[in-house]
Amino acid sequence: MKTLTISVFTTVLGLGSATAGGLAVGEQNAVSAGTGGAGAARGDDPGAAWHDPAALADGGGWRVGFSLALARPALTAKAMDGSWSADTDSAWSTPPHLDASFARGRWAAGIALGVPFGGGVQWPATWPGAVEAVQTQLMVLRAAPFVAWSFGKLRVSAGLHLDAGRLQIQRNLDFIDTQGDVRLDLSGRGAGVDAAAYWQARRDLSVGLVYRGRTTLDFDGNANFTAPDAFSEKTPDQTARTSMTMPDTLVLGTHYTRGAYAAVLDLEWANWSVNRRTTVSFTNASTPEAVQENGWHDTIAIRAGGEWTRDRLIVRGGGYYDPSPVPAAHLTPSSPDATRLGLTAGASYRIAPTWSADVFAERMWLLRRETTSTDTMAATYGGTAIVLGAGVRWTPHP
Repeated sequence: MKTLTISVFTTVLGLGSATAGGLAVGEQNAVSAGTGGAGAARGDDPGAAWHDPAALADGGGWRVGFSLALARPALTAKAMDGSWSADTDSAWSTPPHLDASFARGRWAAGIALGVPFGGGVQWPATWPGAVEAVQTQLMVLRAAPFVAWSFGKLRVSAGLHLDAGRLQIQRNLDFIDTQGDVRLDLSGRGAGVDAAAYWQARRDLSVGLVYRGRTTLDFDGNANFTAPDAFSEKTPDQTARTSMTMPDTLVLGTHYTRGAYAAVLDLEWANWSVNRRTTVSFTNASTPEAVQENGWHDTIAIRAGGEWTRDRLIVRGGGYYDPSPVPAAHLTPSSPDATRLGLTAGASYRIAPTWSADVFAERMWLLRRETTSTDTMAATYGGTAIVLGAGVRWTPHP
Protein backbone atom coordinates (compact mmCIF):
# COMPACT_ATOMS: atom_id res chain seq x y z
CA MET A 1 0.00 0.00 0.00
CA LYS A 2 2.88 2.39 0.75
CA THR A 3 4.39 1.66 -2.66
CA LEU A 4 1.05 2.36 -4.33
CA THR A 5 0.63 5.66 -2.52
CA ILE A 6 4.12 6.79 -3.56
CA SER A 7 3.43 5.76 -7.16
CA VAL A 8 0.22 7.77 -7.37
CA PHE A 9 1.92 10.73 -5.68
CA THR A 10 4.85 10.78 -8.10
CA THR A 11 2.41 10.58 -11.00
CA VAL A 12 1.13 13.94 -9.83
CA LEU A 13 4.66 15.32 -9.69
CA GLY A 14 4.71 15.03 -13.47
CA LEU A 15 1.55 17.12 -13.59
CA GLY A 16 3.11 19.75 -11.39
CA SER A 17 5.91 20.52 -13.81
CA ALA A 18 4.09 19.97 -17.08
CA THR A 19 3.64 23.70 -17.70
CA ALA A 20 7.23 24.71 -17.13
CA GLY A 21 8.77 27.56 -19.11
CA GLY A 22 10.17 25.12 -21.67
CA LEU A 23 6.60 24.73 -22.98
CA ALA A 24 6.05 28.42 -23.67
CA VAL A 25 5.94 28.70 -27.49
CA GLY A 26 7.97 31.66 -28.75
CA GLU A 27 7.39 31.04 -32.48
CA GLN A 28 4.05 32.75 -32.97
CA ASN A 29 4.36 33.73 -36.65
CA ALA A 30 6.87 33.36 -39.45
CA VAL A 31 7.86 37.05 -39.46
CA SER A 32 8.78 37.48 -35.79
CA ALA A 33 10.21 33.93 -35.58
CA GLY A 34 12.93 35.01 -38.02
CA THR A 35 14.12 37.66 -35.54
CA GLY A 36 14.29 35.49 -32.44
CA GLY A 37 10.58 35.89 -31.67
CA ALA A 38 10.82 39.67 -31.15
CA GLY A 39 7.83 41.63 -32.45
CA ALA A 40 6.23 43.75 -29.69
CA ALA A 41 7.03 47.04 -31.47
CA ARG A 42 6.57 45.96 -35.09
CA GLY A 43 3.82 47.89 -36.88
CA ASP A 44 1.83 47.17 -40.08
CA ASP A 45 2.37 43.40 -39.73
CA PRO A 46 -0.74 41.17 -39.30
CA GLY A 47 1.22 39.40 -36.54
CA ALA A 48 0.81 42.51 -34.38
CA ALA A 49 -2.62 41.08 -33.52
CA TRP A 50 -0.64 38.75 -31.23
CA HIS A 51 2.49 40.72 -30.39
CA ASP A 52 1.00 44.24 -29.87
CA PRO A 53 -2.59 44.81 -31.09
CA ALA A 54 -2.38 48.55 -30.33
CA ALA A 55 -0.01 48.99 -33.30
CA LEU A 56 -2.84 48.14 -35.71
CA ALA A 57 -4.92 51.26 -34.94
CA ASP A 58 -3.43 53.11 -37.91
CA GLY A 59 -6.34 53.14 -40.38
CA GLY A 60 -4.65 50.50 -42.52
CA GLY A 61 -7.73 48.38 -43.31
CA TRP A 62 -7.68 44.58 -43.40
CA ARG A 63 -4.63 42.53 -42.46
CA VAL A 64 -4.53 38.72 -42.39
CA GLY A 65 -1.66 36.34 -41.72
CA PHE A 66 -1.31 32.58 -41.32
CA SER A 67 1.78 30.68 -40.17
CA LEU A 68 2.63 27.06 -39.48
CA ALA A 69 5.69 25.83 -37.58
CA LEU A 70 7.19 22.33 -37.58
CA ALA A 71 9.07 21.65 -34.35
CA ARG A 72 11.00 18.59 -33.21
CA PRO A 73 12.99 18.44 -29.96
CA ALA A 74 15.64 15.83 -29.26
CA LEU A 75 16.32 15.34 -25.54
CA THR A 76 18.80 13.07 -23.80
CA ALA A 77 18.82 11.94 -20.18
CA LYS A 78 22.12 10.67 -18.73
CA ALA A 79 22.84 9.00 -15.41
CA MET A 80 25.24 11.02 -13.29
CA ASP A 81 27.42 7.95 -12.84
CA GLY A 82 27.45 7.28 -16.60
CA SER A 83 25.68 3.91 -16.30
CA TRP A 84 22.91 4.67 -18.82
CA SER A 85 21.46 7.24 -21.23
CA ALA A 86 18.09 7.55 -22.96
CA ASP A 87 16.76 9.63 -25.85
CA THR A 88 13.22 10.91 -26.36
CA ASP A 89 11.21 9.74 -29.35
CA SER A 90 9.45 12.95 -30.34
CA ALA A 91 7.35 13.41 -33.46
CA TRP A 92 7.13 16.66 -35.40
CA SER A 93 4.55 19.01 -33.92
CA THR A 94 2.74 21.63 -36.00
CA PRO A 95 1.40 24.56 -33.95
CA PRO A 96 -0.57 26.92 -36.26
CA HIS A 97 -1.14 30.66 -35.88
CA LEU A 98 -3.75 32.97 -37.45
CA ASP A 99 -4.01 36.77 -37.18
CA ALA A 100 -6.82 38.90 -38.60
CA SER A 101 -7.64 42.56 -38.02
CA PHE A 102 -9.40 45.57 -39.53
CA ALA A 103 -8.55 49.25 -38.93
CA ARG A 104 -10.44 52.38 -39.96
CA GLY A 105 -9.87 55.91 -38.79
CA ARG A 106 -8.76 55.85 -35.16
CA TRP A 107 -9.98 52.36 -34.23
CA ALA A 108 -9.11 48.74 -34.96
CA ALA A 109 -10.41 45.31 -33.99
CA GLY A 110 -9.26 41.78 -34.60
CA ILE A 111 -8.30 38.40 -33.22
CA ALA A 112 -5.23 36.20 -32.82
CA LEU A 113 -5.47 32.40 -32.72
CA GLY A 114 -2.46 30.39 -31.64
CA VAL A 115 -0.69 28.04 -29.25
CA PRO A 116 1.10 30.00 -26.50
CA PHE A 117 1.94 26.85 -24.51
CA GLY A 118 2.53 23.37 -25.85
CA GLY A 119 4.89 20.45 -26.23
CA GLY A 120 5.97 17.44 -24.24
CA VAL A 121 8.26 14.45 -24.06
CA GLN A 122 8.00 10.80 -25.14
CA TRP A 123 10.51 8.49 -23.44
CA PRO A 124 11.04 4.81 -24.35
CA ALA A 125 8.58 2.49 -22.58
CA THR A 126 11.38 0.55 -20.88
CA TRP A 127 13.89 3.28 -20.06
CA PRO A 128 15.25 3.53 -16.46
CA GLY A 129 12.84 6.34 -15.57
CA ALA A 130 9.67 4.68 -16.86
CA VAL A 131 8.16 4.58 -13.36
CA GLU A 132 8.45 8.38 -13.31
CA ALA A 133 7.42 9.26 -16.86
CA VAL A 134 6.85 7.71 -20.27
CA GLN A 135 4.84 10.47 -21.94
CA THR A 136 3.82 14.01 -21.03
CA GLN A 137 1.94 16.19 -23.51
CA LEU A 138 0.39 19.63 -23.04
CA MET A 139 -1.37 21.76 -25.64
CA VAL A 140 -3.05 25.11 -24.93
CA LEU A 141 -5.04 26.78 -27.74
CA ARG A 142 -5.75 30.50 -27.37
CA ALA A 143 -8.24 32.88 -29.01
CA ALA A 144 -7.48 36.53 -28.23
CA PRO A 145 -9.94 39.14 -29.60
CA PHE A 146 -9.13 42.84 -29.09
CA VAL A 147 -10.11 46.44 -29.83
CA ALA A 148 -7.64 49.31 -30.28
CA TRP A 149 -7.75 53.11 -30.45
CA SER A 150 -5.31 55.75 -31.67
CA PHE A 151 -4.49 59.02 -29.87
CA GLY A 152 -2.00 60.09 -32.50
CA LYS A 153 1.51 58.88 -31.74
CA LEU A 154 0.12 56.79 -28.88
CA ARG A 155 -2.15 53.82 -29.54
CA VAL A 156 -3.72 51.52 -26.95
CA SER A 157 -5.64 48.24 -27.02
CA ALA A 158 -7.60 46.02 -24.66
CA GLY A 159 -8.94 42.51 -25.01
CA LEU A 160 -9.28 39.10 -23.48
CA HIS A 161 -8.09 35.62 -24.24
CA LEU A 162 -9.88 32.30 -24.03
CA ASP A 163 -7.73 29.20 -23.49
CA ALA A 164 -8.56 25.54 -24.02
CA GLY A 165 -5.98 22.99 -22.89
CA ARG A 166 -5.40 19.26 -23.00
CA LEU A 167 -2.96 17.44 -20.73
CA GLN A 168 -1.95 13.79 -21.25
CA ILE A 169 0.36 11.80 -18.99
CA GLN A 170 1.47 8.18 -19.10
CA ARG A 171 3.87 6.42 -16.74
CA ASN A 172 4.54 2.98 -15.36
CA LEU A 173 3.70 1.92 -11.81
CA ASP A 174 6.01 -0.31 -9.79
CA PHE A 175 4.22 -2.91 -7.65
CA ILE A 176 7.53 -4.56 -6.66
CA ASP A 177 6.82 -7.96 -8.25
CA THR A 178 4.90 -6.69 -11.28
CA GLN A 179 4.37 -3.60 -13.40
CA GLY A 180 1.29 -1.49 -14.04
CA ASP A 181 0.64 1.89 -15.58
CA VAL A 182 -1.54 4.96 -15.33
CA ARG A 183 -2.81 7.19 -18.12
CA LEU A 184 -4.31 10.61 -17.48
CA ASP A 185 -6.24 12.52 -20.15
CA LEU A 186 -7.46 15.86 -18.84
CA SER A 187 -8.93 18.95 -20.49
CA GLY A 188 -9.59 22.42 -19.14
CA ARG A 189 -10.58 25.97 -20.01
CA GLY A 190 -9.81 29.41 -18.68
CA ALA A 191 -9.80 33.12 -19.55
CA GLY A 192 -7.66 36.19 -18.97
CA VAL A 193 -7.34 39.86 -19.92
CA ASP A 194 -4.85 41.63 -22.19
CA ALA A 195 -3.73 45.23 -22.69
CA ALA A 196 -1.12 46.90 -24.91
CA ALA A 197 0.32 50.27 -25.89
CA TYR A 198 2.27 51.35 -28.97
CA TRP A 199 4.17 54.63 -29.25
CA GLN A 200 5.52 55.94 -32.55
CA ALA A 201 8.24 58.04 -30.95
CA ARG A 202 9.77 59.03 -34.30
CA ARG A 203 9.41 57.96 -37.89
CA ASP A 204 12.29 55.52 -37.38
CA LEU A 205 11.60 54.43 -33.78
CA SER A 206 8.62 52.72 -32.15
CA VAL A 207 8.10 51.27 -28.67
CA GLY A 208 5.58 48.61 -27.60
CA LEU A 209 4.39 47.48 -24.17
CA VAL A 210 2.18 44.38 -23.89
CA TYR A 211 0.53 42.73 -20.89
CA ARG A 212 -1.08 39.29 -21.09
CA GLY A 213 -2.90 38.25 -17.94
CA ARG A 214 -2.67 34.92 -16.21
CA THR A 215 -5.10 32.13 -17.01
CA THR A 216 -6.15 29.45 -14.54
CA LEU A 217 -7.07 26.26 -16.36
CA ASP A 218 -9.31 23.91 -14.39
CA PHE A 219 -8.53 20.44 -15.75
CA ASP A 220 -10.66 17.33 -15.34
CA GLY A 221 -10.87 14.03 -17.16
CA ASN A 222 -10.09 10.33 -16.98
CA ALA A 223 -7.46 8.51 -14.93
CA ASN A 224 -7.09 4.92 -16.18
CA PHE A 225 -5.04 2.44 -14.14
CA THR A 226 -3.59 -0.96 -14.98
CA ALA A 227 -2.80 -2.68 -11.67
CA PRO A 228 -2.79 -6.14 -10.03
CA ASP A 229 -6.07 -7.37 -8.57
CA ALA A 230 -4.78 -6.86 -5.03
CA PHE A 231 -4.70 -3.11 -5.67
CA SER A 232 -7.88 -2.82 -7.76
CA GLU A 233 -9.89 -1.19 -4.98
CA LYS A 234 -7.31 1.55 -4.65
CA THR A 235 -6.75 2.11 -8.37
CA PRO A 236 -10.06 1.88 -10.22
CA ASP A 237 -10.53 3.80 -13.43
CA GLN A 238 -11.95 7.15 -12.34
CA THR A 239 -11.91 10.88 -12.94
CA ALA A 240 -9.29 13.32 -11.70
CA ARG A 241 -9.09 17.09 -11.28
CA THR A 242 -6.31 19.65 -11.07
CA SER A 243 -5.68 23.26 -12.01
CA MET A 244 -2.74 25.06 -13.59
CA THR A 245 -2.00 28.74 -13.97
CA MET A 246 -0.47 30.10 -17.15
CA PRO A 247 1.63 33.10 -16.04
CA ASP A 248 1.18 36.84 -16.48
CA THR A 249 3.64 38.19 -19.05
CA LEU A 250 4.87 41.72 -19.69
CA VAL A 251 6.80 42.50 -22.87
CA LEU A 252 8.70 45.70 -23.66
CA GLY A 253 9.82 46.00 -27.26
CA THR A 254 11.53 48.46 -29.61
CA HIS A 255 11.77 48.69 -33.38
CA TYR A 256 14.36 50.91 -35.07
CA THR A 257 14.88 51.46 -38.80
CA ARG A 258 17.73 53.09 -40.68
CA GLY A 259 17.47 52.99 -44.44
CA ALA A 260 17.22 49.37 -45.60
CA TYR A 261 18.05 48.03 -42.14
CA ALA A 262 15.89 47.47 -39.06
CA ALA A 263 16.50 46.12 -35.56
CA VAL A 264 14.03 44.70 -33.03
CA LEU A 265 14.43 43.91 -29.35
CA ASP A 266 11.99 42.39 -26.83
CA LEU A 267 12.37 41.90 -23.08
CA GLU A 268 9.75 39.48 -21.72
CA TRP A 269 8.98 39.00 -18.02
CA ALA A 270 6.99 35.89 -17.11
CA ASN A 271 5.39 35.52 -13.68
CA TRP A 272 6.00 31.77 -13.28
CA SER A 273 6.01 32.11 -9.48
CA VAL A 274 2.17 32.04 -9.56
CA ASN A 275 2.55 28.25 -9.67
CA ARG A 276 3.39 27.76 -6.00
CA ARG A 277 1.85 24.31 -5.74
CA THR A 278 -0.17 21.73 -7.66
CA THR A 279 -2.97 19.64 -6.18
CA VAL A 280 -4.56 16.66 -7.91
CA SER A 281 -7.67 15.01 -6.50
CA PHE A 282 -9.37 11.76 -7.53
CA THR A 283 -13.05 10.87 -7.24
CA ASN A 284 -12.28 7.63 -5.43
CA ALA A 285 -11.74 8.47 -1.75
CA SER A 286 -9.26 5.57 -1.44
CA THR A 287 -6.93 7.14 -4.01
CA PRO A 288 -4.92 9.77 -2.12
CA GLU A 289 -4.94 13.43 -3.06
CA ALA A 290 -1.47 14.72 -3.85
CA VAL A 291 0.10 18.13 -3.36
CA GLN A 292 3.41 19.28 -4.82
CA GLU A 293 5.32 22.41 -3.91
CA ASN A 294 6.70 23.76 -7.19
CA GLY A 295 9.08 26.55 -6.13
CA TRP A 296 9.22 28.15 -9.59
CA HIS A 297 10.65 31.64 -10.06
CA ASP A 298 9.97 34.49 -12.46
CA THR A 299 12.09 34.83 -15.62
CA ILE A 300 13.16 37.50 -18.10
CA ALA A 301 13.75 36.39 -21.69
CA ILE A 302 15.67 38.43 -24.28
CA ARG A 303 14.75 38.27 -27.97
CA ALA A 304 16.48 40.32 -30.66
CA GLY A 305 17.08 40.41 -34.39
CA GLY A 306 17.62 42.45 -37.52
CA GLU A 307 16.25 42.84 -41.05
CA TRP A 308 17.59 43.93 -44.42
CA THR A 309 15.21 44.97 -47.20
CA ARG A 310 15.89 45.09 -50.91
CA ASP A 311 13.02 45.57 -53.34
CA ARG A 312 10.59 42.68 -52.69
CA LEU A 313 12.94 40.68 -50.47
CA ILE A 314 13.45 40.93 -46.71
CA VAL A 315 16.16 38.86 -45.00
CA ARG A 316 16.10 38.31 -41.22
CA GLY A 317 18.29 36.95 -38.47
CA GLY A 318 18.16 36.86 -34.69
CA GLY A 319 18.42 34.94 -31.46
CA TYR A 320 17.07 34.61 -27.95
CA TYR A 321 17.88 33.61 -24.39
CA ASP A 322 14.96 32.14 -22.40
CA PRO A 323 15.88 30.93 -18.88
CA SER A 324 14.06 28.06 -17.18
CA PRO A 325 11.83 28.92 -14.21
CA VAL A 326 12.14 25.43 -12.69
CA PRO A 327 14.78 25.00 -9.96
CA ALA A 328 17.07 21.98 -10.14
CA ALA A 329 15.32 20.54 -7.08
CA HIS A 330 12.17 20.03 -9.19
CA LEU A 331 13.77 18.81 -12.42
CA THR A 332 12.08 15.49 -13.35
CA PRO A 333 11.79 13.15 -16.36
CA SER A 334 8.17 14.26 -16.95
CA SER A 335 9.35 17.79 -17.69
CA PRO A 336 13.11 18.03 -18.22
CA ASP A 337 12.90 21.80 -18.43
CA ALA A 338 15.99 23.70 -19.55
CA THR A 339 17.20 27.17 -20.34
CA ARG A 340 16.74 27.71 -24.06
CA LEU A 341 19.26 29.42 -26.32
CA GLY A 342 18.36 29.88 -29.98
CA LEU A 343 19.51 31.27 -33.32
CA THR A 344 17.02 32.09 -36.06
CA ALA A 345 16.97 33.07 -39.73
CA GLY A 346 14.15 33.99 -42.06
CA ALA A 347 13.02 35.77 -45.18
CA SER A 348 9.95 37.31 -46.81
CA TYR A 349 9.17 37.86 -50.47
CA ARG A 350 6.37 40.03 -51.80
CA ILE A 351 4.79 37.82 -54.44
CA ALA A 352 2.05 40.37 -55.32
CA PRO A 353 1.25 43.96 -54.32
CA THR A 354 -0.71 42.81 -51.26
CA TRP A 355 0.62 39.26 -50.71
CA SER A 356 3.84 38.14 -49.05
CA ALA A 357 5.31 34.71 -48.32
CA ASP A 358 7.46 34.12 -45.24
CA VAL A 359 9.83 31.35 -44.11
CA PHE A 360 12.05 30.83 -41.07
CA ALA A 361 14.38 28.29 -39.50
CA GLU A 362 15.52 27.96 -35.91
CA ARG A 363 18.12 25.99 -34.02
CA MET A 364 17.50 25.70 -30.28
CA TRP A 365 19.86 24.43 -27.60
CA LEU A 366 18.37 23.09 -24.36
CA LEU A 367 21.25 23.68 -21.97
CA ARG A 368 22.09 20.57 -19.95
CA ARG A 369 21.03 20.60 -16.31
CA GLU A 370 21.56 18.30 -13.34
CA THR A 371 18.70 17.49 -10.99
CA THR A 372 19.26 17.93 -7.26
CA SER A 373 15.94 16.37 -6.28
CA THR A 374 16.05 13.50 -3.80
CA ASP A 375 12.66 12.21 -5.04
CA THR A 376 13.86 11.29 -8.53
CA MET A 377 16.77 9.41 -10.07
CA ALA A 378 20.15 11.13 -10.33
CA ALA A 379 20.41 12.35 -13.93
CA THR A 380 21.14 15.26 -16.22
CA TYR A 381 18.91 16.50 -19.05
CA GLY A 382 19.64 18.47 -22.20
CA GLY A 383 19.27 18.47 -25.96
CA THR A 384 18.46 20.43 -29.07
CA ALA A 385 15.46 21.29 -31.22
CA ILE A 386 14.85 22.26 -34.82
CA VAL A 387 11.95 24.50 -35.81
CA LEU A 388 10.96 25.21 -39.43
CA GLY A 389 8.07 27.39 -40.48
CA ALA A 390 6.30 29.22 -43.27
CA GLY A 391 3.44 31.63 -43.64
CA VAL A 392 1.51 33.96 -45.92
CA ARG A 393 0.28 37.51 -45.29
CA TRP A 394 -2.27 39.78 -46.92
CA THR A 395 -1.93 43.49 -46.27
CA PRO A 396 -3.45 46.50 -48.07
CA HIS A 397 -0.06 48.17 -48.56
CA PRO A 398 3.03 46.85 -50.38
